[in-house]
Amino acid sequence: MALKNIDFAIPGRVERLLVNGRVLNQQVIENCKINSITPLHRLTVKRAGRYLAQLKVKCENSFLTRTLNVELEIDAEVWGFRTIDVVERGEALVGKVKREKFLLSTIRGELFNGDPAKVVARIKLLPGMAVLKRFVEVPFAIKRGQLVKVVAEKGGIYVETLGRALQNGRVGDIIKVKNVYSGKIIEGRVKDEESVVVIF
Repeated sequence: MALKNIDFAIPGRVERLLVNGRVLNQQVIENCKINSITPLHRLTVKRAGRYLAQLKVKCENSFLTRTLNVELEIDAEVWGFRTIDVVERGEALVGKVKREKFLLSTIRGELFNGDPAKVVARIKLLPGMAVLKRFVEVPFAIKRGQLVKVVAEKGGIYVETLGRALQNGRVGDIIKVKNVYSGKIIEGRVKDEESVVVIF
């Protein structure tokens, strides 16, 4: 079966595909001089494992077609990160991981393939662990209790004041902020590590 008839939707950057096939009903093509083989359906592969592919076989000197069942064992080498030291919860991954190839069949989840400098550990990671997406998170840009610059702009009027964050927030999150002068609580969108833009 040609690989062009398989849709590979494997997450992560694939380095090498490993495909082995085994015919399950060999008797179907005994005494058959094969003229053509075409797939009965398109196969979509999302993870490592065994897949059944059905092929339509046309023999020479025959109007009949035969169905051949082939079991495919599919795996892939994918890039990811492995820890080389303990990474505490909330700690950055920089200097604590190394990039390497993994067999997809040995991974129970989706590998993290982003920038280690932009994430922190969501849980404590021990040395030798594969870093999965669910193990990391983008750190908060603004933390609860932090003094922030509150910016309001509307109709060409620009106002800036000081506020105290009442919630943690990542860039783009909407959080509540208390104006330190008026005591009024407002909502704003986190712009960066020191600014919140008021939502009207």
